[in-house]
Amino acid sequence: MNDNYPYIAKYKMDWFLHSLINSHLNDVIDRYSKVIGIRLDFSYNQNSDRYHKDHHCLQQDLRALFKRVEQEPGVAGFFWVIEYGEDSKFHSHTVIYLDGQKIRKTFPIAERIGALWKEVTQGDGKYYRCEYKESYKADINKVINHRDTDYIHGLRYIISYLAKQEQKYNTQIYGSNEVPPPSGLGRPRKS
Repeated sequence: MNDNYPYIAKYKMDWFLHSLINSHLNDVIDRYSKVIGIRLDFSYNQNSDRYHKDHHCLQQDLRALFKRVEQEPGVAGFFWVIEYGEDSKFHSHTVIYLDGQKIRKTFPIAERIGALWKEVTQGDGKYYRCEYKESYKADINKVINHRDTDYIHGLRYIISYLAKQEQKYNTQIYGSNEVPPPSGLGRPRKS
């Protein structure tokens, strides 16, 4: 575990999950020279049957969603966690990484993924796109070059929210894609 990864200090971190999330980001950055992130939250409408089901329903729907998301052009990776709150019941916090060489604007992709979520859940699902606010310490909406350590640290700070212990329902339920190793194509990186 790397204790030097930034995190949101007001939350108690699940250090195992924090390490996994950062390791996954390392794999994405090793594979793609430019990356841009999207933070989306997925849940169910309160008037739906799914809203009252257990985490298995959400987990199944997330797996179905991301099976389709992986087929979207420019998607480099994703990581999601399931939490439980009294108001929102079971819900998911997600980060999706895009290949910054192919995609510059996150809004159309976020909208497409939101539409896929509604389709997968047969209209029972809703999503929220976490957007940058001036009061935030970091901005996820920037294209990050693999050498931009300050921006990478900002992204690590943002995604640490997924590793907070709060609302984890005494368990760790998460999922991610397997990031392929670097292709070896293109200009060699300088260390």
